Amino acid sequence: MAENDRITGLFMMACALAGLILANLPETGPGLNALAAWIPLDLPGGLNLSLRDWIQDGLLTIFFLTMGLDLRQEAATGTLRDHKQVLLPMLAALGGVAVPILIYCLFNLGSPAGLRGWAVPTATDVAFSLAALQLLLPKAGPALQAFLMTLAIFDDLVGVLLIALGYSSLGQPSWLLVCLAGLVVWAVLVRVASRFSRLWRPLMLLFLLGALAGGLLAWYGLFKAGIHPVLAGVAMGLLTPVARSTGPELTGTNPAGTKTTGIESSHVQASSPAEQLDRLLTPLSALVVLPVFAFFSLSISLDQLGPGLLTDRVFWGATLGLALGKPLGIMTMVILASHLGLQRPAGSTTGNMIGLCQLCGIGFTMSFLIANLAFAGSPHLESALLGVLAGSVLSVLIVAAGTIPGRLRSARHT
Repeated sequence: MAENDRITGLFMMACALAGLILANLPETGPGLNALAAWIPLDLPGGLNLSLRDWIQDGLLTIFFLTMGLDLRQEAATGTLRDHKQVLLPMLAALGGVAVPILIYCLFNLGSPAGLRGWAVPTATDVAFSLAALQLLLPKAGPALQAFLMTLAIFDDLVGVLLIALGYSSLGQPSWLLVCLAGLVVWAVLVRVASRFSRLWRPLMLLFLLGALAGGLLAWYGLFKAGIHPVLAGVAMGLLTPVARSTGPELTGTNPAGTKTTGIESSHVQASSPAEQLDRLLTPLSALVVLPVFAFFSLSISLDQLGPGLLTDRVFWGATLGLALGKPLGIMTMVILASHLGLQRPAGSTTGNMIGLCQLCGIGFTMSFLIANLAFAGSPHLESALLGVLAGSVLSVLIVAAGTIPGRLRSARHT
């Protein structure tokens, strides 16, 4: 279930909408706000965080760890090793970041507070986008899905860099040494545990607990240094050992004619620590972490917004940055790259490429996080979050309006 993007995407959307609805009901709104502000553990060292902060800074680290594991696996055995396959989605991702930033900044010129959210409309939520692609463009082949996946990988990388560079303040640099020490402990003990896995399981579990302690130390080091601690998850994922392809071909075509990635290839060795950890954490990330994060992120009151939302520049910058800027930037780069000799994904048509680019306007996870970082404690936060929701829904509706009538006409003729 966790690996079915359609189900997990819809489940996360349902949780986000449930949070928005419950936060605006008089019976549940005050209790939900009190729950989000509740401090479950009064820990020393600055860790007396509210439940909302623990979800955003702590629980979400699991999602970023799975992201790092996926990046590590793709870099070792997947499409990221094939430079020819990588170049087009990489350029498309850069266009899909630059144009939304431009649109957002144009809407918020003259508002320094509003400009803090310049990176909000830059992200693509891969689970939602793939779910929408399967629902609205069912004829999109494996090559288009692989293109979207690779584009989303680069999108996530850019998002990580934006969080690290744009929304972190290095207050205590010495704590970075603590983070580095924790990452070294993680990298060493995970490798040692994988070698002892077939010898004596209790010893392997002991090494894994030590690796977990190193990961927690890395998280705390970033937290104290002033850098968003979820980035420790990405670093841990990238430092986890992975099996490498031993065959000459990185990607190929199976007898059915569908494209296979390095992960699916028979050349890949036995299951690596990265794959094992990814299998363990993906259900937790997809079915618990992201839905809970979406629920609390959108548990915002609409009472203070009212009609003023229609003239709110942060709202429109986020909405149109996603729904207009993402597809415009991605499609522009695809067209330019095609003129330079790069080939589009096999089996793609102009129509389904436009639809795919539009579906990249579905933001959610990373956009929610960036909005929370940019506007923490600011009245602009609600506008930014609702702008992400509106831009994502608008992107889906645009593709639905362009594809569903044609499918209905085809169904009548058959």
